[in-house]
Amino acid sequence: MTLRAYLRILRERWKLVALFVIASTAVAVGVTAATAKVYQASVQVFVSSNGSSDPLAQYQAAAFAQAQVQTYAQIVGSPDILHAVQKDLDLPLSDQQLKSKLSATAPLSQSLVDIHATDASPAEAAAIANSAGRAFINVVEGYATSSGAKDPSVRLFITDPATASSKPISPNPTLNIALGIFLGLLVGAALAVARDVLDTRIKNADDLAKVAESPTMGVIVEDSKTSRHPIATRAGTRNMRAENYRQLRANLQFANVDQHPRVIAVTSSIPSEGKTTVAINLASTLAEAGFSVCLVDADLRRPTIAKVLGLLSPVGLTSVLIHQIELSEAMQNAGSSFYVLTSGPTPPNPSEVLASSYVRDVIRSLLDKVDYVVCDTAPLLPVADGSEVAALADGTLLVARHGMTTDTHVKRAVHTLERVDAKLLGVVLNRVPVKKNNEYGYTYYRSDADGATHSRRDGRRASRRVGKVKEQP
Repeated sequence: MTLRAYLRILRERWKLVALFVIASTAVAVGVTAATAKVYQASVQVFVSSNGSSDPLAQYQAAAFAQAQVQTYAQIVGSPDILHAVQKDLDLPLSDQQLKSKLSATAPLSQSLVDIHATDASPAEAAAIANSAGRAFINVVEGYATSSGAKDPSVRLFITDPATASSKPISPNPTLNIALGIFLGLLVGAALAVARDVLDTRIKNADDLAKVAESPTMGVIVEDSKTSRHPIATRAGTRNMRAENYRQLRANLQFANVDQHPRVIAVTSSIPSEGKTTVAINLASTLAEAGFSVCLVDADLRRPTIAKVLGLLSPVGLTSVLIHQIELSEAMQNAGSSFYVLTSGPTPPNPSEVLASSYVRDVIRSLLDKVDYVVCDTAPLLPVADGSEVAALADGTLLVARHGMTTDTHVKRAVHTLERVDAKLLGVVLNRVPVKKNNEYGYTYYRSDADGATHSRRDGRRASRRVGKVKEQP
């Protein structure tokens, strides 16, 4: 996965990342507020040699003292020092409790030992540090005094006594909040990428074409007017959805020039992907272009075309199959050169009916009356009806819904079509949200502001000069 792909994922999932950043920051603030404050006080002890006045001897003694301070720092937690501090301050603490409050460091190449004490009270921390410093001097000088000698070989002095600090060393709000933000970004970004990688729902036309191994014939945008105006070309002139269907029509007309498909099945892998709407609008745009079209509702289990278009449905395809009515009488007019053959009464065995040679005969008979036949079929995966109709058609369009159809659905649907030797013309990505950058379409009309500068008289003059021009789809 490229860096651009990661950035795209983070841009699309920024709300998820922001949620984790806010949550982790809130946790950091809560932990900081709940953590008891700890103060630290430090006392500095200088270690010097107690040698002769000879410069060489003093140098050797100083070098010895510097080498020994690392060892001296290790005895701060010894029982002798702990007991001395307990007795000095009358502390009700065990040796282990007091030892946990004390530590010591000795900088390299220096004759210094820094003794640190921590406590919830800054004054108590300073008192423990100073007491530990005094006890440390007594114990070390005692260790450095040889048997029979009056003076120890080293002398220790407190050069910087401990004072009460006003700023706690723990918790550190700045560090905690920074870590919270960083962890939130890290976890949020990781989950966003993992969610995108594991999410197999179809999100764009390129992925759909790659999974189906078939070209994308059209991309239809989401439109809130679809339920009120199922036929996009009748929902107004400035209609992006109508232009999408016109582009689908154009792509379909040039899909196979040598063997131009006249019987087109429109199906999907699962229900609720919008195949019926695509079938209706494909037929409508073909009629708009001047072709005669018959839309056949071959979804005998859940027929919806008659209801969507407001047509009568007592008779239809099944009525013609049982010779209850003539084909020409069953066809209903839904517009100029636009006819509809509804499903008719629902049979008890839809798959067997659609697999019969009678349906093929009826479909082929329609080609004597119209230029195109568009068949709305049942979804491919739940039942076998859709594949039966796809097998008798010249070509099939597979509709997938943005953000709902998965890779598995598409692959299984394509495999179903291959099993019946149905020709897949291409795929259609339906109900795509309109992007801010108009990725899948744009409005190519003159704005009202542009048109406001011309009068009607100017328009009539222009019409007389140019002549009447028929709008091409």
